Amino acid sequence: MNKAKKSEKIKSYKFHHIDTSKCRVCKSFDCEEACFRGIYEVIDKDSEPKCLVIEDREDMCVKCHMCTTACKLEAITID
Repeated sequence: MNKAKKSEKIKSYKFHHIDTSKCRVCKSFDCEEACFRGIYEVIDKDSEPKCLVIEDREDMCVKCHMCTTACKLEAITID
């Protein structure tokens, strides 16, 4: 896959990276529920879901990896 296509589907924040193409088929939104710090928000749940990091909260992440474990589609990675 070329770099342009890859960057279109991966949304990167400071140390979170979300494959938004995987989010499109999600029905459970487990990342939003698993994070006890409230770092994630899933938008457009009824049409084309997309997981986002609430940027003001990203620094609150303790890198516990509950979100990466909860996401059955493995859309989230943390540095």
